[in-house]
Amino acid sequence: MTRPLAGSLTRRRRIIEVSIHMSAQQDRVAIVTGAGTGIGQAIALALAEKGQRVVITGRRAEPLQNTVARAPQPGRIVAMAGDITDAADRARIAADTIRQFGRIDILVNNAGVSSIAPLLSSTEEEWRRVMATNVDAAFFMAQAVLPSMRERQWGRIVNIGSVYGVLGLNAALYETFTEDPQYGPKRQPAYHTSKGAMLNLTRDLAIAVAKWKVTVNTVSPGMIITDQSRGLLSDEVKRKLPEMTPLGRFGEPMEIAYAVRFLASDEAAFITGEELRVDGGWTIW
Repeated sequence: MTRPLAGSLTRRRRIIEVSIHMSAQQDRVAIVTGAGTGIGQAIALALAEKGQRVVITGRRAEPLQNTVARAPQPGRIVAMAGDITDAADRARIAADTIRQFGRIDILVNNAGVSSIAPLLSSTEEEWRRVMATNVDAAFFMAQAVLPSMRERQWGRIVNIGSVYGVLGLNAALYETFTEDPQYGPKRQPAYHTSKGAMLNLTRDLAIAVAKWKVTVNTVSPGMIITDQSRGLLSDEVKRKLPEMTPLGRFGEPMEIAYAVRFLASDEAAFITGEELRVDGGWTIW
């Protein structure tokens, strides 16, 4: 009787290990906030393409259903409408995800809002609205899902930041930011502050949860063109922004999604507390 060659056994064992590894990744469950359109929708689709179960959230049911309809397989993406600035909705989304799938492995804090107003007429209400969505909800969503990650000793939290978390806005590049003769230049200080806060939230959370084998990172998009922004930007702005980018073009939502998918994978297990800028070089000159 002949015995299998050692090399043959090694290859067979490797095939089995790879199969188990792929199966584990496909069984994982992700929550993506603000996933009805644009970057959030692209992230949900990119994760689903790898066989993961994806729960998407947002205030409006109709855009969420549009994302569900684009899923690579029926049932791969599930919509749970809700307001992540509301504590009861956050708890419900986390509980319903665990009830339906038994676990939460990945959280992508993508939901974000902005507020543009003349500097001297910006209101406390608008400031708090932006911070509540962009910073507060990101932390408390993480808090809601971490018990499931701790239990399994595996997790990925990916926050969506912005190049404007580290840069000031050059208003000359955008027609929206005009000067009001009474109240001064139009700006979006709450948005910029929230994205800067997201970076330090990422660092502090990464330290806190490292012992549970959970990583926390930020992906910061540069000039990304979406279906919505394509119709809102003037031809002049569409010309200027790519010219300011070393790679000479806008980025696409899926290019952000691929970066998120990498950071949410086993291959990124030794990366935590970091910011990955996907900006075509926008911030290097």
